[in-house]
Amino acid sequence: MEFVELKEAIEKIHLVDSHAHNIVSVDSSFPFIKCFTEAEDDALTLAPHSLSFKRSVREIAELYGCDPSLAAIEKHRKTVGLESITSKCFQAARISAVLIDDGLSLDKKRDIQWHKTFVPHVGRILRIERLAEDILNVDAPDGLTWTLDTFTAAFKEHLRSYPFCFTSLGFLYLILCMAKLKLELRTD
Repeated sequence: MEFVELKEAIEKIHLVDSHAHNIVSVDSSFPFIKCFTEAEDDALTLAPHSLSFKRSVREIAELYGCDPSLAAIEKHRKTVGLESITSKCFQAARISAVLIDDGLSLDKKRDIQWHKTFVPHVGRILRIERLAEDILNVDAPDGLTWTLDTFTAAFKEHLRSYPFCFTSLGFLYLILCMAKLKLELRTD
């Protein structure tokens, strides 16, 4: 009996996805199979033989109401449309907040605002290595060459101007709000 109660309690919980990536259009060049694995090249051809891949395909096909194959799932996604599929997946997973790492270079990726249509709370994760790369790809100020000091100054300036949606305190505040606790948080 206790496992039934535990399962019922778990079924009612709303989730926070603390590290997601932008959803891309169904006609993106990003292969759908890469949603199941980080494998590359020859290893990618082995992904469909893994237990996690087979289970994921079976569960997604059940959610979509289609045959349990990658081809059937991809066909269903294109037929039904991205918005419908996204809504169905977020609702089924009971995701109430998502933090998006949008530092990956993906074609036809949806912006942060688009995701807010499906999830009440959406924030952006700052990928600091991407910020550092962007800074270094621009000439150093005043025609100087980059030094550790000039880079550090530029990096700090970019951080100060970054539109933080969720700092560590912001994330804590989100959790507290979701728990309906009202605490005053100070950032000083």
